[in-house]
Amino acid sequence: MPSSIQSIQNETVTEGDNVNLTCNPSGVPLPTVSWVKVSSGQRFNVSKLVFTNINRSEAGEYRCEASNECGSASETASIDVQCKFIMN
Repeated sequence: MPSSIQSIQNETVTEGDNVNLTCNPSGVPLPTVSWVKVSSGQRFNVSKLVFTNINRSEAGEYRCEASNECGSASETASIDVQCKFIMN
């Protein structure tokens, strides 16, 4: 059965927040999963992408890729990181 991926929500967060993007693939055999940061091509070989204390340089589009011998699938989510405003 070819790979498929549940749709992934975009995230809008404030600088310093924690963010998790989870990729839930299905298929037989179970697909291998990785995340790619679209702008840089940086690859993360995990199904759950975890950002702790996120900063604005980590904002952008991330693509989850799942593949097995019957085919591949991808889903993209974007993380928008807002500036943190400090109130006096």
